[in-house]
Amino acid sequence: MIEITIWDYSNIVSKWLIYIGTAAAIGGPFIAALINTSVNKKSIFNYIIISSVLGFVAVIINFFIQVGAFSETGLSGMFDTDMMSFLWQSAVGDSVLWRLIAFAVLGLALFWSNLNTKYGMFNFKHAAFSVLYVAAIFGFVYSFTFIGHSADLGGVAKWLLAFHIFTVSWWIGALYPLWLSCKLLQPPALYKLMCLFGQIAMYMVGLLIVCGIGLLFLFLANPFELFTTIYGLAMLLKLIFAVSILLIAAYHKYHLVEEVQQQGGIKKLQNSLNNEMLIAAIILAVTAVLSCILGPLSLI
Repeated sequence: MIEITIWDYSNIVSKWLIYIGTAAAIGGPFIAALINTSVNKKSIFNYIIISSVLGFVAVIINFFIQVGAFSETGLSGMFDTDMMSFLWQSAVGDSVLWRLIAFAVLGLALFWSNLNTKYGMFNFKHAAFSVLYVAAIFGFVYSFTFIGHSADLGGVAKWLLAFHIFTVSWWIGALYPLWLSCKLLQPPALYKLMCLFGQIAMYMVGLLIVCGIGLLFLFLANPFELFTTIYGLAMLLKLIFAVSILLIAAYHKYHLVEEVQQQGGIKKLQNSLNNEMLIAAIILAVTAVLSCILGPLSLI
């Protein structure tokens, strides 16, 4: 029986917020860049900023939570300087540093996108923004290679996880901007955006599936552990939700997209995106639980 402490709960919530911030930071600007520069993208910009600030703060809070958990001296243990120094010099500190740098670089990229442009008409296609944005993405995905189950396996597992994080974050982070686009864009422009997103998503889904299957093979000794262990059952739950979100996406691509050229179709798309965002939030929550309190050790 796994004993869950208040530190575990706090760790799960803060990591969930980190995942949300990372997803918004990766997926949000991508969708904004696909939208015509003449459209006022203030609402999408605000989504990216608020989520990124939330993620940045969650990274810092999560570090202090881990300090407190390791210190084992109660709430005051969060400020144990010796333990802070120890963790900062470990892989945990490396991960925190890269995430903070990534959020800071993204902030610089967003500042650049608003430079010399009318407020709300952010230029997400400027070369300088693109370079900073890609650098921020690298920082985010690289931060996940230092800690977690894949870090123990090393090599291939670390980079499979990195690409998995990238594709999942891109997908989930794009959902709310797509929902906002239903309000911002006229039907022809929305139809064009959804078609383009669907074409790109096909390649991203392929990468997501390959990385996901590869990680399962590395984490599980045999497929039956999906049904016979706590870790396997949690992974199975995540897989069920992942398949659900892919089925919704397929429904968008092969059915709803054609209807968005009519007002009724746009409403259907918004409702469907709402469902997809809810499932995405659950997927991130399950991922946080897997990261914090479950792992290959729970296979025993």
